[in-house]
Order: sequence, then structure tokens, then C-alpha cells
Amino acid sequence: MASGENKVDTEKEPVGVDNDVVMEEVASHNETSEMSDNLEEEPEVTICQFFLIGRCRFGNRCRNTHTRLSQASAQPPLNKDKTGKAKHASEPQEKKPPMKTATDVISRIQWDGNLPTENFSVGYLDRFLGTIEKPFSAFCWEDLASIGVDVLAIPKHRIQYFKYHDLVVWDKASRTDNVFGSSGSDLTILDIIEQYETLRPAERENVEDGGEPEQPDVLEDEDGACKDNCSNYLAEGKTKKLRPTHFIAARISSEDVRQSVKEVQNVLLKHNPDMSDYCIPLPELHVTLCLLHLESSDDMEIAHTVLHEVKNEIQRILPPSLILSFERLKDFHSRVLYLEPVPVPGLASFVRTLSQSFCSKGLRIIDPPQSNSFHLTVAKVPRNVASRNTSLLFLPEVYNTVQCTHFGTQHVDSLSFCYAGSSRRTDGFYTTLLELPLY
Repeated sequence: MASGENKVDTEKEPVGVDNDVVMEEVASHNETSEMSDNLEEEPEVTICQFFLIGRCRFGNRCRNTHTRLSQASAQPPLNKDKTGKAKHASEPQEKKPPMKTATDVISRIQWDGNLPTENFSVGYLDRFLGTIEKPFSAFCWEDLASIGVDVLAIPKHRIQYFKYHDLVVWDKASRTDNVFGSSGSDLTILDIIEQYETLRPAERENVEDGGEPEQPDVLEDEDGACKDNCSNYLAEGKTKKLRPTHFIAARISSEDVRQSVKEVQNVLLKHNPDMSDYCIPLPELHVTLCLLHLESSDDMEIAHTVLHEVKNEIQRILPPSLILSFERLKDFHSRVLYLEPVPVPGLASFVRTLSQSFCSKGLRIIDPPQSNSFHLTVAKVPRNVASRNTSLLFLPEVYNTVQCTHFGTQHVDSLSFCYAGSSRRTDGFYTTLLELPLY
């Protein structure tokens, strides 16, 4: 019996079990239960299992959370925009004001009786010729599928800008809308028409006084005539003036050159504040290489073709890097103050080749006197103004006081085919029909 009792006692108390270990397991189970209760009180967060191994292909569009559980509670709630990209709820969403489309502008010009269509022009992007500007009335605005092949029509998305006379009133690149006043503008086309007479008083006064319209920087004869270099010089002499309509130029964008020009202009203004109207604005600075007289849109297309053909001759004639260095300040008949660049080998030869190419296609080239002397105009006084007010003349004893021995350099990597009118781009430079890269 003694041995049986010992057996029963052994079954009630198993051998090898540590009571301390059992108590620790019970406590651990209780902690796990409490943590589970706390997690059930918080909103359920579904973690993307593919994100944890770095293989989720949905990215920000994934419906599950791309973070670990320890980080999820520290992040603010997320929402998604129309593209499916997640954003913080507190992140501000900037939205530009809506802008009226080119189709809206066309309809307004067509159907608003207060807008004369003959005063509007359209700049559009040609796939081969670049940006071209033509009168609004020259286009057919019907559906492209219903018009013939001999009718001028363009897709609306190629329209770059609209002009009223020479003022840009709608521009796609800069989001300018002065037709409807959208995109944050306070002006409408009726305001532009009303204020147009006061926007360019200096130019209008010059023409009314018998002066000449604004032209690119060109050194002319005393009577103001320019010589035609294609054997088309007028037989009646210089009674009829032939003016350039377009020109090829190297634009000046160097800050060193612009600051030097500004310094010279400040000296002129200190001597006579009235010269402010005749100082060339810094965005317009350029060196004219060739002047053209183009009479039709066909002439302009031929000029585009010639420029593309001449591009093959550029690297053969010009140096590997074309740099204009300005070191001399000179005047022409005390009316034109300009910077003369150091002669560049090959530049004059390239310009002659370009002029000959234009002439061979029947285009008229305007070749002013001293055409081989390229220059950068700093200030220019019209002839009729200078004859009435001699105090506006540029005198050496005034402009030679400029404390500058070197006026900077300009690296020329492209040529601009520009319209020689009073219209300007949104950045202040002449209306450019084509940018021709040199290299």
C-alpha cells in the first residue's frame, strides 16, 4: 500500500515542472490580452504585405498602408487627389485660376460687335517654320474636316498668342488673358481697346510729326535711305525709302554686357534726363547681322527655308565658339550711340554667305552703309527729333566719362529671325519667327 500511495502523489504533482515558469507564462498571456484589447479600440490599419518586402507595384495608388504599424499611428490621416496620389489632409492644395482657351477667344472676336476683326492677329506654331503670325481674318475657323486643302486653317492647340494691333492680349506660354480677364488679370479686351491710344504715345507722336517708324538698330545715310544690295536699288535715286521688315540678329543676354549698357545709359541720363525715351531697353539689345524687306507670307517662308539650308554652312565658316567682345563706345552722327565688337574671324564671311543665299531666292536684302561694322545700339535719337533739339545729341565729352574699359562678352549660340516692327514678346524682345541654333 505504501508503494501505491507514492504513485498517486507522483501523478498529482508532475515531475520537472517549475512553478515560477508557469507564473511567468500566465503573466505574459495577460499582457498580450491587454494589448489586444487596446488594439481593438483603435481603427484597424491594413499594412501592405508587398510593401514590407519591397515589391508593391501600385505605389501611392495602393489601397493598403505603406508603413509599419509603429509608424502608422504617428502619421496624420491621408487622402488622395484625382490622380490617386496620397496627400496629407493638412497640406494646402494650390490651384491656378482657370484660363479661357483659344477657342473662347476666337468666338469672342467673331461674334462681339465691339471687336474689329481686322485689328487682330494670330501667332501659331508651324511644324516646319516655327511660330508664324498672320491676320485673324486670313484664317477659316470652321471645322477642319469640312474645309478644303487650299484654305488656311489650323488646329486650335497650335495657337500661341492673339494680338490687338501690336499688343499681346492672350498668350498661352505666360498664361496672359486680357481678353476675358481670366487667369488673375484685371483687364479685358474692351479695356485694352479703350486704353490703346495712350499705351504708345511716344511712337504715335513720332509718326505724326513726320518721323519714321521704329526700326532695328541700323546706321543709315543722312537722308535715311537704305541701299538694296540685290541690284534692286531704285533708279529714281533716294526719293523712295526702302525700309526693312525683318532682320537676323544675335540677341544680347549676357548680364555683363547689359550692366555695362545700363551704366552708359545712366551717364547719359545724368547729363540729360530727357534721353530716357531714346535709350534702348535692356531686353531689346541685339547685334543686327542682316536686314530684309519681305512683302508677303511666301517671302517669309522662303526666308525660313534659306535659314535651314544655311545651317549646314555654319560650322564650316564660323569659329568653334562665336564670342562677341565689346570694348569701344562710338557714335554715328551724334544720333546713334553704340558698342563696337572686336572683329570676329569668319563672321563677316558668314553674313555675306547668308545675304547671297537670300538674294539667290529672290528676296530683297537691305545693306546699310558700313554693314561690315557690326554694332550694339545703346541709345538712338530719331533724325527729326535731333534736328529740333540738339541737346539730345550724344557728345564724346559726355559718354567718354563712362568708367569702363571693357563692356563684356556675349557667347552667340543661336540667331533670331525677327519682325522689325513695334511688337514685342512677353519677355520684351522683338517678335521672333525662328530661333536658329548655330551649333
